[in-house]
Amino acid sequence: MSVSSKHQIEILVAILICVGFGAALYKYMVLGFPLFASEKETVWQLEGKVSFIADGGPVTLNVNLPDENPHRKIVFSDLVASGFEYQEVTEQGVRLAQWSAEHAIGPQVIYTRSESYFRDSAEEVREPIEAVSLFGLTEAQDVLLQELLGELEIQRDSTSVLTVVQLLNRVGDERLAFILRDHQSVEQRNRLAAHILFEAGYTNRVVSGIYLEDKARSQPIHHFVEVQLDRSRVLFDTREVVQIPWDRVILLRQFGEPVIELFGGHNSEVSYATTKVQRAAFTSAVNLAANTENPLIDFSIYSLPLSEQNTFKLLLVIPLGALVVVILRNLVGIRTSGTFMPVLIALTFLQTSLLTGLMLFVAVVGVGLILRSYLSRLNLLLVPRIASVLVFVIIIYAAIGIMSSKMGWQAGLKVTFFPMIILSWTIERMSILWDEEGGHEVMIQGGGSLLTASLAFLLMSNPYVADTIFLYPELLLVLLAIIISIGSYSGYRLSDLLRFSPMERY
Repeated sequence: MSVSSKHQIEILVAILICVGFGAALYKYMVLGFPLFASEKETVWQLEGKVSFIADGGPVTLNVNLPDENPHRKIVFSDLVASGFEYQEVTEQGVRLAQWSAEHAIGPQVIYTRSESYFRDSAEEVREPIEAVSLFGLTEAQDVLLQELLGELEIQRDSTSVLTVVQLLNRVGDERLAFILRDHQSVEQRNRLAAHILFEAGYTNRVVSGIYLEDKARSQPIHHFVEVQLDRSRVLFDTREVVQIPWDRVILLRQFGEPVIELFGGHNSEVSYATTKVQRAAFTSAVNLAANTENPLIDFSIYSLPLSEQNTFKLLLVIPLGALVVVILRNLVGIRTSGTFMPVLIALTFLQTSLLTGLMLFVAVVGVGLILRSYLSRLNLLLVPRIASVLVFVIIIYAAIGIMSSKMGWQAGLKVTFFPMIILSWTIERMSILWDEEGGHEVMIQGGGSLLTASLAFLLMSNPYVADTIFLYPELLLVLLAIIISIGSYSGYRLSDLLRFSPMERY
């Protein structure tokens, strides 16, 4: 059973819209593409320096890798470790960067570098914390702690950050000096804070990481408490008793394991430096997708050199002008000289500006029509006549350029941006139309062409529209679906309604 052309069009349009919008949503939601190419974002450059002294035999170095924060996207990563083999290993759920060498002696330095950004600073929904590292208390210390917790008149809310802050403030209570006298390190105080939260009914654990600060040469490792609140995890700095956004830190230790382990050497040290740079969000998203070898990016215009990308950025807006022509001709009923000549004129307006382009177009076509009227008296053959018009157009270009230069009007030199072949054919078509239909029809079609070209220029020159098409070229499929839908329309145009309006009287 054959499918009618109408149903084929409906199916084709539906497929084009689904594929176009689906690919665009995938790039926006999954790959992290911005809505506009002008959007900026903060990219953090992280450099880790590991130094140690090798004993002269086999060496193995394990360093904790940064946590897998769902909102942290790594754009670039690299390492410099001469003479060492590198691999990533997982031990008891901990991801480690492991360097090894069969023989190494003397001072050694290993550098790791990465660039990353955060797509969303909102609290993330993550898997619940599985376990908590409890603080070892004596019976007397535990009794004192329970008394302090019993004195707190707070609302036990599993989703309240304020409640957690109130509990953490108890760590500074003078009566806890009995507990803290043998545990003065920052990590031990954090473990005490974690124990207090656990006794209050909050699942948590002590974690370690570095703050992200601009131009920090040597960032120390800080200790935090990660608390489970409902379905999200919240990070707290117990020194200042404040909540820390996830885009302010990079966690390095989550299970109490050492940050660095060295076998076959001594005097190991690790330090981190961080730098903040502002970069186009589009660039980071493309680099991230390219590093993961995403086929939607590998086989796209983003894989081309920058100069070719700029060329395609101009070509991608041409369908927008074609859509304007289709709407104005098929739905409104505006008559133009040539089908897509207004699109080419609109492209010229992108180079000359709208007002300058209109003035130059009218000047070239007006003078060209006068010279073409003289050729019509000579009864020349078609090809020689068009060739003569082409020569006239070039002479007009030269005359306008020279005169504008002498007058100090540099905008007149932009007349060369107009495609001379298209203008030659336009002059020829308008001249024939003048002979057959009269000057009135020439004015209608000429004015319709300029109106269409102007509207196409306004759409094609809009930076938001141009950026969206460049970032999501798959939306051209949606544009194609709209054009095909208009192509199947066979009803009245707006101009037809005006033309037949006198019939309403009868």
